[in-house]
Amino acid sequence: MTVIVRNVAEAPPAVVKAGLVFPGLGHLLVGEFLHGMGLCALTGLFFTTVGVGAPRLAQAVWDEVDHQVVWGGVAGLVGLAALGTGLWFAAWRRVVPRVLTDDERGSNRELFRRALLRHRTGMMGLYGILLLSATVLLAPFLAPFDPLQVNAGPALVPPASLPHLLGTDEFGRDVWSRMVYGGRISLSIGFLAVGISASVGTLLGSTAAFVGGFVDRALMFLVDALLALPRLVLLLTIVGLFRTTGATGLLVIVAILGMTSWMGISRIVRSEVLSLREREFVQAARALGMSSTRILLRHLVPNAMGPVIVYCSLAIGGTMLAEASLSFLGLGVPPPMATWGVMINDGREQLRQAPWVSMFPGFAIMWGVLCFNLLGDGLRDALDPKLRG
Repeated sequence: MTVIVRNVAEAPPAVVKAGLVFPGLGHLLVGEFLHGMGLCALTGLFFTTVGVGAPRLAQAVWDEVDHQVVWGGVAGLVGLAALGTGLWFAAWRRVVPRVLTDDERGSNRELFRRALLRHRTGMMGLYGILLLSATVLLAPFLAPFDPLQVNAGPALVPPASLPHLLGTDEFGRDVWSRMVYGGRISLSIGFLAVGISASVGTLLGSTAAFVGGFVDRALMFLVDALLALPRLVLLLTIVGLFRTTGATGLLVIVAILGMTSWMGISRIVRSEVLSLREREFVQAARALGMSSTRILLRHLVPNAMGPVIVYCSLAIGGTMLAEASLSFLGLGVPPPMATWGVMINDGREQLRQAPWVSMFPGFAIMWGVLCFNLLGDGLRDALDPKLRG
């Protein structure tokens, strides 16, 4: 019988034990269905990885042929430990909540945290991103085959055919293995490219607003000129000029995607800094004799980060779509590396007789973009003081 209680202190001992044994179950039993379902999904992934990946643990972290450490497997092992630690910490924190002081309870960080936890769609996006990220990080334990292995099974095997859960492509490569390994590259490209664009856009936008004058006009003219160019045409031109192979080609794709998407962030930061530099705390900092660099880096830029965080959460999904578009056109990540865009391109010719080759990575891209957009909406509402109530 399900016991619905709103206070953890009122929860029966069985509920507390269930939450500590299986993280997320305690949240469900006390009526927190959204957080409970999200944590239960992550806990199920953890136990599945332990059960499936235990027999291939040594193979995942040590290459017996070349006698060297497989760093991708080590990263997956660290990710598995971090996932388990985070899940059981969340379960323990639900049973033993942190006691906040009056100052901590009224701080902006605590208000933001509570507002985000109450935002349903934002938390759905967050749990979706965590589930997706954990799945691709644990690829060495979840993927039964090497993603580049040809003839791992018969060609064009349909889904739900053991041991190929999502079928195979025309070369007999396992679609599930290529998806989880390809997700590592697709998500990494999204995070790294947005990190580059956020850094460049914040630097140039804050400099233009704070210095003003000719510097501001010159930088904004550059931004307007780049925004006037269609991004896809610009990407195709730059990728065609700097076409390389191997790991270098992957780094070039990341750099190109990052350096062609900083203009929007620079405009956001510039508008925020223009508004903030006239506030009283900036005037007080100048009266105390602080240097312009310190005022910019310690006071203006941190206070302008709220809109940038929201923009970056939305831009990650857009960057993943841009990489998929380039890969679909054959100008993205160079072969034999697999990304979701590359897989869609690989299954283009067999779309009628084997739609699963392109369909599953397409669903993965849709899932990732949707979750990042939902999280962006949640961050926007949680960072807006007018919407926190």
